[in-house]
Amino acid sequence: MAFANSGGISIYYDDRGKGEPTLLCLPGWCVHSATFVPLAERLSAQHRVLAMDWRGHGESQAPDQDFGYAELLADALAVIQASGAQSVIPIAQSHGGWVAIELRRRLGERLPKMIFTSWYLLDPPSPFLSALRDLQDNMRWRETVEQLFTTWLGGAPARVDTHIRNEMGSHGFEMWARAGREIAAMYTREGNPLQALSRLSPAVPVLHVYAQPSAPEYFAAQESFAREHSWFSVRRLEAVSHFPMLEVPDETAGVIRQFIQ
Repeated sequence: MAFANSGGISIYYDDRGKGEPTLLCLPGWCVHSATFVPLAERLSAQHRVLAMDWRGHGESQAPDQDFGYAELLADALAVIQASGAQSVIPIAQSHGGWVAIELRRRLGERLPKMIFTSWYLLDPPSPFLSALRDLQDNMRWRETVEQLFTTWLGGAPARVDTHIRNEMGSHGFEMWARAGREIAAMYTREGNPLQALSRLSPAVPVLHVYAQPSAPEYFAAQESFAREHSWFSVRRLEAVSHFPMLEVPDETAGVIRQFIQ
């Protein structure tokens, strides 16, 4: 087991495979590195793959103080430094993507490409913004988490449903409230993810891999954006859950390999 020191907090990361650039798996809030294991197993045959746990998640140390995206960025930088990786391509799940964007700002050309999985890249719909507020309500957070699980896992294979409910369900009000607060703050500060990515200069090649939402208009909006921005590409996988790297790891790995080759 490998650990990095992030301001005195012990940060766990799984390290497998060899080569540069190194693929760095960044989970979303309340998601652990274990969700990336099936994908890492497949990609590590040809690449070095790091999959980390944020502070307070999985095998990483839980801090005594509150934290947010600034501390998650510090955790990612600590893992990169401890691992000795020189060139890094993040594979960011959902709102772990905000950390990936800031890594590009900090590391520049050391981060030559970016991969996002299951991130809502457009302006967030009002029900989602309401959910972010309700996650911060001690009386409503449990109901809200269950509603999110229903959306994310509807029709998913039992192994995916069980894994996510056990992993993400292990976190209580404090972590879910923190997630709601921090994600909402990033939308306020940055706008939607495509707007934030568009401000990066120079532009960096970006791939978005996702399965839901399945609405054709969501895919069409991303294709339209891709036609106007050559650095962006999108692939929708034949899966049903919010976690394609866990549900269909072979297909997810194949799309990623094609992008980074």
